[in-house]
Amino acid sequence: MAILKFGIYSFIGLLAFLAPVTIGGESSIIMGHLKNFVLDNYSNLVTFLIMFCSVITITGTCLGFIKKKFNEQYLNELFITDKFSGMLRIGGSILFIIISLGIAPEFLSNENTGGLMAGDMIPPLMVTFFVGVMLMPLLTSFGLVEFIGTLIAPIMKKLFKVPGYAAIDALASFLGDGTIGIVVTDQQYQKGYYTQREAAVIATSFSIVGISFAAVVADLLKFSKIFWIFYGTIAFATVVAGFVIARLPLKKFKNEYYNNNKIEDGGNRSFSHALNMATTTAGKASEKEILTDSLFKVVVIYITFIPVIMCVGSIGLVIAENTNFFSILSMPLMPILKLLGFTHEVASQMAPAMIVGFSDMYLPALFIENTTSEVARFIVGTLSFAQLIFLSETGMILVNSKMGFSILDVGKFFILRTIITLPIIYTISMILLKVGILAN
Repeated sequence: MAILKFGIYSFIGLLAFLAPVTIGGESSIIMGHLKNFVLDNYSNLVTFLIMFCSVITITGTCLGFIKKKFNEQYLNELFITDKFSGMLRIGGSILFIIISLGIAPEFLSNENTGGLMAGDMIPPLMVTFFVGVMLMPLLTSFGLVEFIGTLIAPIMKKLFKVPGYAAIDALASFLGDGTIGIVVTDQQYQKGYYTQREAAVIATSFSIVGISFAAVVADLLKFSKIFWIFYGTIAFATVVAGFVIARLPLKKFKNEYYNNNKIEDGGNRSFSHALNMATTTAGKASEKEILTDSLFKVVVIYITFIPVIMCVGSIGLVIAENTNFFSILSMPLMPILKLLGFTHEVASQMAPAMIVGFSDMYLPALFIENTTSEVARFIVGTLSFAQLIFLSETGMILVNSKMGFSILDVGKFFILRTIITLPIIYTISMILLKVGILAN
């Protein structure tokens, strides 16, 4: 029974996330079709849901500031946060409400700033996250992570100089969510699975934004038909970056265990052991508990993540629309992009998009979505994931972890990952251009 659960659920999960399906003449992964169906038929209901969640976010976060701690743990997870993150949540929620009601000032509500976020970006995000999070356990909860993770553990040690345990952390981040991956890595570090250096390498090399969010960006940039190439490029660039980062000095992060705790790796990597690990996990998995947990994760995303995207995205677009801030900041990239063969017009769109991802990883896609060059959209879209570090979420989680990151460290890793992954992504895009998959 357990092996059937492992096989059937994992197969359905792989089909849902990775296999393009043609429905009504449109080719996309199943997640994309579900998103389009909901938005085409229930857009008003989605808008109402966002406004309802916005009110809950404002009320709960304000109560969290006052009470400091709730008796219920789930309320703490939803509403207890630092002041900076809390203000971003409240600000994003208020922005969505006033823009949707038509009472926001024009500079906030026009179609190039907050109006774009509230009307075209947030509703698809709400639907995609719901579908993605509800389907994600098919990949992560029924043994597939343990099966693949156990088999590739020796590779992790040779390529990335981290213990075999990291294979499961890494795969969960690839298939699930990068922020969850960082939290898991931090917990594993505190338990004694990794040294501080190993934890830093894992957290900054494998906690990539998950498939569900990648599907949103791919759809926005019109790459749903080649989603597996889009995400494969991100994965490959991330692997190479991890290989390089694992061999850098990283002097601040010591080869020491947290509180001198250390857990030894068992070392069994046979196929039969991997299958046994998978079937054991599948056998213990409770569909009811997984469903409940997934629903709560959706609520957490709606309350803690979506408002931050709305706030940071709107502010970034207002700055981009009304100032030259990002253009000035990205000027050093202009000659590099021109040297790579991009026109001045395309390079001027790409350069700020490659910098703004440090604020929030969704902003680069917004900056570049209207660029005619598919190559430019592909490079910026995949790079925004490969950069991995963005202050609105992963950066702040790293700073608040026990691994020893500062804001300065977060900025350094963002620049480092950009330097490492940009040449890789550019090379892949040129190959795709040569074979006719992308157009310039």
